[in-house]
Amino acid sequence: MNRRQWLATAGAAAGAAALNGVTGRLAMAAAPYPSRPIRLIVPFIAGTAPDSMARTISAELAPVLGQPLVVENIGGAGGIIGARALKRAEPDGYTLGVLANQHVINVHLYRDQPYDAAKDFTAISALSGGPVVLAVPASSPFKTARDLVDAMRKQPDSLNYGSGGKGSVSHLAVETLLHQTHTKAVHIPYKGASEIVTAMLSGQTQFGMPVLSTAVPFLRNGQIRPLAVSSAARSIYFPDVPTLAESLSPGFVLDNWSGLFAPAGLPAALTKKLFDAVAALQASGKLDATMKANAGEIRKSQSPGQFTQMVAADNARYGKLIEEIGMRGEAG
Repeated sequence: MNRRQWLATAGAAAGAAALNGVTGRLAMAAAPYPSRPIRLIVPFIAGTAPDSMARTISAELAPVLGQPLVVENIGGAGGIIGARALKRAEPDGYTLGVLANQHVINVHLYRDQPYDAAKDFTAISALSGGPVVLAVPASSPFKTARDLVDAMRKQPDSLNYGSGGKGSVSHLAVETLLHQTHTKAVHIPYKGASEIVTAMLSGQTQFGMPVLSTAVPFLRNGQIRPLAVSSAARSIYFPDVPTLAESLSPGFVLDNWSGLFAPAGLPAALTKKLFDAVAALQASGKLDATMKANAGEIRKSQSPGQFTQMVAADNARYGKLIEEIGMRGEAG
């Protein structure tokens, strides 16, 4: 075979391969969605609130969509690693993710982000939410949030607090508290949110602000004492616990939400189909048991567009707050 014949043969083979690839994609596009299992990324470890929500909706949506939703935990770096995996996936509806508000917080904490929280994802639907809770061990002398703040004012840096890691929601919550009350405390970062409570119980720290769902078992058995919650209104599960806005600062509101996302470019028809499936599930009451177990609350959006606007608003709000505090996280 001479060079001209070889080039002609190679060109024909390449053209056939390209045509087959296009044909394959067209066939896949023509197939009803979904026609195979859906990968559901959770950028946090098993047992966290987003993971619990992901496993609940995966079980409930599978019979509705006609395909299993396979939960995949890709933790690390405050959710950045899992979110990056979601960004890199094809926007074909077969890779989704349950992201939390840590997703938009990270953008303002880290200088070298592997993605743009606004441009690299399709926001489909809000799922759930809940506050963080300012808590102390049951043996603590502090009975109110004001007691704790007064002690920190009298002796700056005399108290330790734990977080789920530098740049985590629990870290941001306490730093916001310290900033707004002009107080100081020593930060001890741990590898996960659950360690915030165990550190208090072991005496390593004197207070913390874990997400309410993380703290619920210890609050219900009386091992730790809630002083205040960060939501705009009191928790329906702990109505006797005041909000931080009531106790200390009228402007202190922090809601720890989760939502369903896809890579940027998800077709509008698939976005709507997934949104409608989630909305029907939220209205069915089938999520109530999970909400009650984790002291969580359903977060609904009127449309994917409305959820997109909510995420954008939080993105701007957290950016302003983090700049005001002068806080920086450390990935990894």
